[in-house]
Amino acid sequence: MINMFNDVDDFLHSNPRDKFFDVVFNANNDISRLELEKVVQQFVAMESMLEKIHGDNLDNEIRNEIILNPDENFEKMSGFYVNKMGDILSQSE
Repeated sequence: MINMFNDVDDFLHSNPRDKFFDVVFNANNDISRLELEKVVQQFVAMESMLEKIHGDNLDNEIRNEIILNPDENFEKMSGFYVNKMGDILSQSE
């Protein structure tokens, strides 16, 4: 018997990161590029802001944050993936 709910099962058993990349690579190319460009712009702006605070020590501060708060960072990353996926999908309708 064929399981006609495979897509639903795959969605429920996959993680936000994998689903995000599925959406990015399968959605309209222009929309995906635009959203990824926004992410890069935000990253560069945040990096500039943090360099003003931490100076040459920024890379060490980031490494420490990753090491000291892995669970919190994982949750935030998962939320980020879900939000960006929603942004891409809402523009693809």
